[in-house]
Amino acid sequence: MTPYDTYRIHQIERAKSTAEVRRADAQAAQLASAVSTLFRVLVSPVRAAHKPSPPAAPRLPRPA
Repeated sequence: MTPYDTYRIHQIERAKSTAEVRRADAQAAQLASAVSTLFRVLVSPVRAAHKPSPPAAPRLPRPA
């Protein structure tokens, strides 16, 4: 184990302040938003190509 690994373990296990937790949550939200946007951009052409056709108008029986 290198000294850097020891420091990382210390950072993971230490208690975080409220501000640090909020900052980590904000960063995680930004990452999730960026991944979601990228996913939507990549998937939208595929969805457009595989979009089902609109349903046909229902046929009503003719009155007798």
